[in-house]
Amino acid sequence: MLIEPISSGFTVGVTRADCITSRAYGANVSDSPKPTLLSLVLAFANIGLTSVGGAAGPLRYVLVKQRRWLSEGALAELFGVAQALPGATAVNIAVMFSDRAVGPLGPLAALLGLIVPSLVIAIGLAGIATQLATVNVRFAAAEVAVTAAVAGIFISNGMRVIAQLWSETPDLQAVWRCARVAIAALGIVMVASLHVFIPLTVLLLVALSMLLEWRISRPLPNTPPPSNTPPSGSTPPSGSTRPPGHPELVEGRPHRDIDESQA
Repeated sequence: MLIEPISSGFTVGVTRADCITSRAYGANVSDSPKPTLLSLVLAFANIGLTSVGGAAGPLRYVLVKQRRWLSEGALAELFGVAQALPGATAVNIAVMFSDRAVGPLGPLAALLGLIVPSLVIAIGLAGIATQLATVNVRFAAAEVAVTAAVAGIFISNGMRVIAQLWSETPDLQAVWRCARVAIAALGIVMVASLHVFIPLTVLLLVALSMLLEWRISRPLPNTPPPSNTPPSGSTPPSGSTRPPGHPELVEGRPHRDIDESQA
């Protein structure tokens, strides 16, 4: 039995035989039953309730291996389109797939199963946590500690991404690499200290990042473009090869032209 990490999230219950057989992950979907509204609700409820850290793994397990509604290539195509669209990737995949499979009512059924059960459980847990925090001081302290731990995870991930971006561009000037880091630090300051509206902060950071990358990719002024054409009138270096039958060059002109002009 394997626990396979896929993007963010995990697929639990994938055996080694599933990874090596020709029918792995729903390679043959011709014999799979057509989705119904009820099956869409149940399948996406399973995805929503088992998604920890992201729904990429459960999406692949349920839609491709368990239900065999999609092939591996079809899911990869939907996943690529869903990541390019705004919003959550799992929601985009649910809407696109269910609309193709069932029709206009399919997205409503898929979103009902994907969102509502998880939302009900989250609201219930939040209510319980709020009640415990009001009656038990120790629980409130534990809640603050968990929040600090999550913040530490985000900070460590950010530092790791910054270090990777810094090491992957060793030929880039240090001032431009520092500018990239400064944009990320500006986002933290705007949200955490200045309390700027998050969508506005994202738009500003995207604009600054695009401007910075455009300036980095722009060639410096007064830099001549590289050219492989030798200057006119120059003689080829000694030992250079000539095409067969080509007359030898003397001062930029062939011998044949010199003999004809002298005659």
